[in-house]
Amino acid sequence: MATSAIAATRAAASTLLSSSSYAARAARYPRHPRRHPTRIHASDDDKNLPKLYIPGDALGGESPELKAAQTLRRLFTHVAIRVVQSHLEGAGNDGGFAPQVTGRDGQVMCPDYDDLRRAMETIPLGDGDEWLDAFMKINSTVALRVIIARETYAKQFDYGLAKTYAGALVEKGNAQLMKRHASRSLSGGDGQE
Repeated sequence: MATSAIAATRAAASTLLSSSSYAARAARYPRHPRRHPTRIHASDDDKNLPKLYIPGDALGGESPELKAAQTLRRLFTHVAIRVVQSHLEGAGNDGGFAPQVTGRDGQVMCPDYDDLRRAMETIPLGDGDEWLDAFMKINSTVALRVIIARETYAKQFDYGLAKTYAGALVEKGNAQLMKRHASRSLSGGDGQE
């Protein structure tokens, strides 16, 4: 029973994610901005540098990569919740019938949507799994949709582009910080008292 419900939910999510209106919307609103940050390539000098030593207790004994993965899991859960919310609002239905989420008087007409919105407002996201576990007790059908959307998005996520963006943000931030520091130093206000 449970496996057939999961298989049916996967099929529904796959259909929604691959529908032509979803593809058309994705083409109109690309995931990535047209201007990409400068690509960061390791120079020959960078390749010869020793790997940084990270103290074992720096992150509670976990590697920075594991911490990043935990943060990505939380992000993917948030994205999946919003994807399912937009599906419940009628996005990606290829012009078919979409139940009105709210009536003219503002009353919620879709119980699944009402459950999801209430959970978004009252349950802390935590690491993502915590939110899903709590929401599973409220509405297991919609929770399964969120789980499948999260798994699908994790596969679609552009990890290479995220690495490029992170490198570019660090490089830009470091340059701005050094400029501000040099400006303060030259004006005699280096901030040390």
